[in-house]
Amino acid sequence: MTPGEARDPSLKNKRSLPEIHSVLRATATAAAGGTLVVWWPAFTFGAYNAIFFDNVLALWAVASAVLLSGLVLHRRVAVPWRSWIALLLPSFWIVLGMTAPRSKGFHYLHYFEVAITILSAPFLTWLLSKILLSDYDELPAVERFGAVGITVVIGIIAFLLGKFNYAFLTCADFDVSGNNTPPGCAQGPPFRLR
Repeated sequence: MTPGEARDPSLKNKRSLPEIHSVLRATATAAAGGTLVVWWPAFTFGAYNAIFFDNVLALWAVASAVLLSGLVLHRRVAVPWRSWIALLLPSFWIVLGMTAPRSKGFHYLHYFEVAITILSAPFLTWLLSKILLSDYDELPAVERFGAVGITVVIGIIAFLLGKFNYAFLTCADFDVSGNNTPPGCAQGPPFRLR
């Protein structure tokens, strides 16, 4: 035992843990961040055929925070114009929602909402990873696109879980969680009580 290990017992325990490779750490962090954005909107789209407004507003908040950070630092940091446009899309959806007529079956707004939420999540994954993870640019392209791909795959799986929620959830599960019951949910007690 070295003198450092005698003073700090956590050093001994640290050595027994395997080191996590920086490529795995960066890719997993990027993928996890993206899936936190996409899974619930994709699930609700599958279960209810709708994306809840709070999901779109959460996406708006993240995109606006990154956009405002870019504006504050615009003299020191160059942000590509395509990124500005992508970050403005959720705000554009809100403006459209305020100005769109509320009658006569004006349904395009719903599809725009779905597209913004589902399609911009992978882009936001990439952009936020690029901004927040200092070693993200050092990753090989395969790993960078892998994180975005993982976000897309989780989004698709979450959609399918929402669509086929009756296979593993009941209407009571939705009630207990404070959500409305989606059409076609299975009758029965909450899953946790079975």
